[in-house]
Amino acid sequence: MQIGGYVAEASLAAARAEDPTAAVADYRAMVKALMAANRQLGWVGNNLNQLTWHLNKDGSWPQSDTVRRLLDGVEAAVEVVDTAVAQVVEGR
Repeated sequence: MQIGGYVAEASLAAARAEDPTAAVADYRAMVKALMAANRQLGWVGNNLNQLTWHLNKDGSWPQSDTVRRLLDGVEAAVEVVDTAVAQVVEGR
């Protein structure tokens, strides 16, 4: 999020709230949590790239059901973060 977008969203949150200070603090906490989640998903993506490299290097995918469950979990986490980001951007 660009600084201008953050300022605009925080200002709107403050204008809508009975307690503007708390609203801005809540908005800031949400943005910080989403940024942390995004950073952690980046680390997961890096680990998945390393895993894929090793699996492809050896030519076989042992325990493919385990790999599939891992990927399903990562996809679910990405969807949750995407939904949360959309809600913050929409001002919910």
